Amino acid sequence: MPSFVKTPNPKPSTGLSWMPVLLACILVWGLISCDSYNKILKNPNLTFKYGKAKEFYLKGEYFKAQPLLEELVSAYRGSDLSESIYYYYAYCDFQMGAYLTAAYHFKQFNQLFPFSPMGEEMDFMYAYCMYMDSPVYTLDQSNSIKAIEGLQLFVNKYPNSGRVEQCNFIIEQLRNKMRIKAYEAAMLFYRMEDYRASAVSLKQLLVEYPDLAEREKIKWLITESYYKLASNSIESKKVLRFEQVISAHEALEEEFPNSVYMAQSRSMAIEAKAYLSKAIPS
Repeated sequence: MPSFVKTPNPKPSTGLSWMPVLLACILVWGLISCDSYNKILKNPNLTFKYGKAKEFYLKGEYFKAQPLLEELVSAYRGSDLSESIYYYYAYCDFQMGAYLTAAYHFKQFNQLFPFSPMGEEMDFMYAYCMYMDSPVYTLDQSNSIKAIEGLQLFVNKYPNSGRVEQCNFIIEQLRNKMRIKAYEAAMLFYRMEDYRASAVSLKQLLVEYPDLAEREKIKWLITESYYKLASNSIESKKVLRFEQVISAHEALEEEFPNSVYMAQSRSMAIEAKAYLSKAIPS
């Protein structure tokens, strides 16, 4: 080409010229992949399906393995492969985050295969699934309770298991979550100035969780709740409620004689005794 003939300037690139090609490739690949998977689902050869299900599972493609395993669970029921298939089937739900469904299958596994060498693992996984489905402390803690029960049962059943330490650690985590929930529920009554409910809830909290770190503060709040309840009560109820103030103060003083709340608590108890000395003739 002669040197004086200029080649046309290329159009400025937008940086997106490759997008249509890429999207087309992805679409074609997706269609091919989908068609290939559908062929596996429709294949009547169960041995082939079992091999593909294990392949998908080991590759982490649980959403592909699960439908195959679900079919195989029924097809191989009572056979030598039944136990292995159900094992993968239960773990598929676990790996996909369907913890309640997985918990059901782990529990069912030991009912279907009571002599399986994987019985210990299945008992643990049932409880662990309930733990994984345990919500934040502000929500209902039914699954936390089931997890604690399952984990404690595991510890009792397999005291020499290598999983015992993990179980105890999880139990403490769950119990702490429930402690927080119970404490916050009791404190809600206190913040709402429902002092009768506050005192009752806080006392019950100490019964259920005697090892609470906030035990000293709770004992003080019980005293204060009874004092505020008594102070705002009608005359016919003040005697009993001021007696409760004194009892609560004495409980605090006995356990925490050097409490940071002692001066306030003692002042309330003195006031309660003064009221009672006038209300109850000697």
